[in-house]
Amino acid sequence: MRFSLFLNHFALALSLSIATSMFSNAQARVYEYTFTDINGAQKSVPESAPYLNPHGNFNALLIGGLDQQIRLTVTRDADNSAVYSTTTSIISVDDRISSANGNMFYGKTVTIPPISDGRYTIKSEILDSKSTVVSTTSHPFIIDTVGPTSDNFSVPWIPGYNMVVTGPRWELGQGQESAINLAIKNINDLSGFDKAIVQIIKPDGSIQSSYTMAYDDGSRAATAPITKGGGAIAKATWMPVSDADVEFRFRAFLYDKAGNVTQVPDQKFVFDSSAGEYELFAVADPNSSTSVVPGISSGYIKYSAGMTVNTNPVTLVYKIPKHNYRAYNKAGLSFGSLLTEDNSYVYIKQSTPVGTSFTIHNGYQYGGGNASYNVKLSSIAPKSPSIKSYSANFSTIGDFSAGTMKFTNIDLPGEYQSITVFVDPRDYVQSFYNLTQGYEVCTIEPGESSCTGPFSYAINKGNGYIAHYFIVRNQDKTLTSNQFEIRSIWNTDLIPKITGYDYKEENKSVLVYVTQPGNGNWRDVLMLSKLEILDTISNTVLLTGTKAAMSGEDYTYAFDLSAIPEGKYDLTFRATDTFNNSSQLPFRSLIIDNSPPSISFSYEGKPLLSESTVYGLENISVAVSDALSKSKISQMVLQGGPASDDVELGFTHNTDGSYTPLYPRLFPSLDEKTDKYTLVVKAIDDAGNESSKSIRFAYYPKNLIVLDKLNTLAVNKPLNLSSGEPLAVLKASQLRRNDGSLAKGVQTALITVRGDSAFPISVNGNLVSPGETKEIQIDLGSVGNDVVVPIFPGVSGVVGASGFIVEFPQLK
Repeated sequence: MRFSLFLNHFALALSLSIATSMFSNAQARVYEYTFTDINGAQKSVPESAPYLNPHGNFNALLIGGLDQQIRLTVTRDADNSAVYSTTTSIISVDDRISSANGNMFYGKTVTIPPISDGRYTIKSEILDSKSTVVSTTSHPFIIDTVGPTSDNFSVPWIPGYNMVVTGPRWELGQGQESAINLAIKNINDLSGFDKAIVQIIKPDGSIQSSYTMAYDDGSRAATAPITKGGGAIAKATWMPVSDADVEFRFRAFLYDKAGNVTQVPDQKFVFDSSAGEYELFAVADPNSSTSVVPGISSGYIKYSAGMTVNTNPVTLVYKIPKHNYRAYNKAGLSFGSLLTEDNSYVYIKQSTPVGTSFTIHNGYQYGGGNASYNVKLSSIAPKSPSIKSYSANFSTIGDFSAGTMKFTNIDLPGEYQSITVFVDPRDYVQSFYNLTQGYEVCTIEPGESSCTGPFSYAINKGNGYIAHYFIVRNQDKTLTSNQFEIRSIWNTDLIPKITGYDYKEENKSVLVYVTQPGNGNWRDVLMLSKLEILDTISNTVLLTGTKAAMSGEDYTYAFDLSAIPEGKYDLTFRATDTFNNSSQLPFRSLIIDNSPPSISFSYEGKPLLSESTVYGLENISVAVSDALSKSKISQMVLQGGPASDDVELGFTHNTDGSYTPLYPRLFPSLDEKTDKYTLVVKAIDDAGNESSKSIRFAYYPKNLIVLDKLNTLAVNKPLNLSSGEPLAVLKASQLRRNDGSLAKGVQTALITVRGDSAFPISVNGNLVSPGETKEIQIDLGSVGNDVVVPIFPGVSGVVGASGFIVEFPQLK
């Protein structure tokens, strides 16, 4: 309820009765929650993310309009029982609230007593003067004071290579090409899982490194890589460089959306990612009468890079500390054979044809050591066979030279038929040999460089893996080439399955859950390759998803449907593995709307133009429209005016679909040219598109009365007529509240003097200077008396005019 007067110089006596009507569909809503959480921290949580973990009471901040009364009811969703209900007092000009983000609004703060963990609905009802419900708004929220639960740390599959992934102390290494992952499974939480942070703790308790684990919502598991995988034998970047000689601990913290944290029990482990200390020390020389190898008198000379040797194969000797030798330490090196040892070192001999390689195996992995050497053959030493390339023939494919062949459904059944090898010519007969199947494929005569022979192996539909190893050697088998490998991998029946999805209409995002049977098989060859969204109307691929998480055989992919051009679609998901097996799951018919809603302003049923003058906010309506989606107002903010205000407004949803702002405490514009307000409106549609529009206007209350000038003497004291009545007086008849009842008792009024006035004004003993606003108290008595307020100049001797406004921002 507002009552305002604007008078030039002094008020003319008048009688006036005012009653304004209440808005229909006025809405009060929860703006945010504030509380002290279970960790003792002060928290503010917006209504859009209503996950609360209060330690005791919590507050609901309600945004509304002046003169409104709100009944608040909290209901437990599980049994629909009311656990708390209260009715606020009427929202007054004193109920200005500052939110955590600094926004200001008028409303009420309701303190809700402690309630147990669970899902709840908070209902806000606007009541009229007869306690009749005018409108209702409901919001869900969750009380969750307990952190997530989960299993302890685990490794989803046994990686082999003597690793230990059970018990109080794990032994880990780099394995082979398949990724090894650390997992926390069966994560559950009431408010929803937020994130998992895993740390590596050093023996002194300090943090070596940390990693944000990937979370798969479908399997409810969080994972972190121990090794990179994907064909590389290498540690993940966050894992330590270690020779399994330091005991670390995995430590993880699970966070939920309410802010609760659970620590997963620590897991001790050692990790071997370093080959440790070893040295290429000596080379066998049958003609040497001395030896650099302890305990052996002759036949071994010191190794030096680029040296010339007279024998082929050559015998290399490595010097290794005993603690780095496999026989004495699981994490030690393994290769060759033991030549001799002393108290501190072992000496390992490794014979190899010059130009060929061998493998030094570090602990808990394939390979890992540097087996390179640099020697030259003398003129009397024979050269080793050397393979340049090869070509295999498969019945349904033809010739190929790839080291790994992936056979898909269209390739099978089929069989290998022949293989050709290309070599450097030698002065002896070379034999091309199939090591896996144990037969000589063909021979290469002296001076020749290739031969072709039979290679027979049939592959049927299904899935499997086989490696065929081949080598070229001399007739007495003393000299060999490096071997090469053909890996044959096939899969026609381990087909990906789309198990479900989680679609969020508000931002057009979707998470899709896919299970890939056998995921990671054959050194990470079998994996989910891609997930796409197809339009069955046009038979086109619209989007390819982004992998959000992977745990074991379970994948989560994310799509942003707002990237699809506007239009109407019939959508289907398609999952494809690395063998081109695919499956589909229908999604939905969808209208894509990428255009924000439009906003328009009206005043008294006509378009409101910027820089206009507005009498009463209740005469403003804001319309929101969208061609493809439903839309609504999300925020109204009023800025500017004489007090340079910045306040967020409540608003009503009118029966015609438009919106009208609710009243804050509002000062009229003292100057139509400078003291203007800006109303900023934000809207959002169901597709998540947002828009904002503002309009600037001068504001006066709806019941503004402009009176003629009254001439009086320029003295700063009250003057009375002969009847005893004041010469200059502001007078109004009984004032009425919104419900029609008389306003009684002491009321607060605001008097504002224009900045260009010639002199201050004295009202009820209050001196109000030009450009100033002050509160005055007017007693209407117990029965609702007329308003009678004497007024006179605040200084004497000044000739001119002063304009002022008197406003009752709220009647009680």
